[in-house]
Amino acid sequence: MGGVALLLGGCTTTIVAPASVDRPQSVFVLDHGRHSSLVLPHPQGFVRYAYGDWAWYAEMDTGWMQAIDAVLFPSRAGLGRRQTDRPATREGLREGLRVGIQEIHEVEVDAERVTALRDSLEAHHRENLASVKENPTYDLAFVEYPEPYAFWHNSNHKVADWLRRLGCTIEGTAFWAQWQVIRSGDGRGRLLGD
Repeated sequence: MGGVALLLGGCTTTIVAPASVDRPQSVFVLDHGRHSSLVLPHPQGFVRYAYGDWAWYAEMDTGWMQAIDAVLFPSRAGLGRRQTDRPATREGLREGLRVGIQEIHEVEVDAERVTALRDSLEAHHRENLASVKENPTYDLAFVEYPEPYAFWHNSNHKVADWLRRLGCTIEGTAFWAQWQVIRSGDGRGRLLGD
């Protein structure tokens, strides 16, 4: 298992943004080190979503036994959410978030897809408020999420899933928060906005 993790560790995941969209809107993938979250514009600012192991993120059980459990076995998952009134811009993100950000990756997608994904995530969060756990360390309110967390289905994989719903193509493993962004049809060497 260690050899597999080592091999996957150097892999960059490429986000291929749609070639053209009718109503362009920027979304942001945040690299927090090993983990990622997704920021979507909201009529009153922006909202950040993250996915992770419930015990680790919602309950702050961050001991080595929980780390081993989270890596080796599928476990209960949580969807984290935080809305701010800051603008959905790079500067607004840096001002509005109280968590470490190593990199911000801007991806231009269709506004209708953004609204559909945001509405879906908001509905899930609302419907599961009975399970809500505030976590000031990650500046997120977590609710239970039905898809189990696992090493092979972690926060980066979930961000990749959400990006696919926004019309992006994902190239690479998405095991780690090592992203680059290109636009479809622009040629393989042209990176966007990083």
